[in-house]
Amino acid sequence: MVSLAALGLALAVALPASASVMVALDLPTLVQRASHAVVVRVEAQHARWDSSGRIVTDVSLRVEESLKGRARPGELLVLERFGGEVGEVGMRIEGEPLFEDGALVLLFAAPSRLNPAHLRAVGMAQGVMPMRERGAPSGDDLVLPGGDGLALVQGGTSGLAAAPPALASPRPLAEVRDAVRALSSGARRAP
Repeated sequence: MVSLAALGLALAVALPASASVMVALDLPTLVQRASHAVVVRVEAQHARWDSSGRIVTDVSLRVEESLKGRARPGELLVLERFGGEVGEVGMRIEGEPLFEDGALVLLFAAPSRLNPAHLRAVGMAQGVMPMRERGAPSGDDLVLPGGDGLALVQGGTSGLAAAPPALASPRPLAEVRDAVRALSSGARRAP
């Protein structure tokens, strides 16, 4: 029998978690839960304290292409994510999406429950798929798997098991675009 002191010592030296555990969302589910499926470029980020005393970051995103929803090219969307730095105070939540200014991403988002004027990524980082721009001569941009900082799982007969992200490997934007548009129109097709 393990004593309480030994258990306390074991917990005190445990390593911090490097990922949040979340049920994996497939592409049809991301599309179904999103009010917006858009290719966006990250313009700016601004961290602030919200009304509940948490640090949140507002991410300004310029729409380049809309695959689902009413957003139009050139429109500015604001996505709210938990975490960021205000002054010398920082907060990080594993599994919340991180953005790099100037980056191109495929975003699956819906209105935030806390602030309906802002968006939240569907399934945390699962709804943010980074893109690799390939340029005109080499062909189509690539959409990379999302879900950084998340340990994705699915339920099975013997409990939880590791699961792949919605895109298991990089895919050409044209292929993902066709799949998202087909799914948003009611057809069930995934790359």
